[in-house]
Amino acid sequence: MARRQKATMTTATTTNMRATSDVTSSSPTQHERQDTNGRQGTIAARAYALYEERGYRQGGDLQDWLDAEREILRRQSAV
Repeated sequence: MARRQKATMTTATTTNMRATSDVTSSSPTQHERQDTNGRQGTIAARAYALYEERGYRQGGDLQDWLDAEREILRRQSAV
């Protein structure tokens, strides 16, 4: 019975090593990170503009962000 447990532990370790290497290889490149950061900045600026348009009323920050994100992503996918 001890042999079966040992084999299972070895298999689990091998599987975890593969999963870790998969995650590492799919991490974003520096260019992709910069693009994402630029997009977030654009979304933040548009969300703030929406906040201004609403007269600086509190409580709509999430909706402003989601509306801005939708606008920016739609604009980028149309290009």
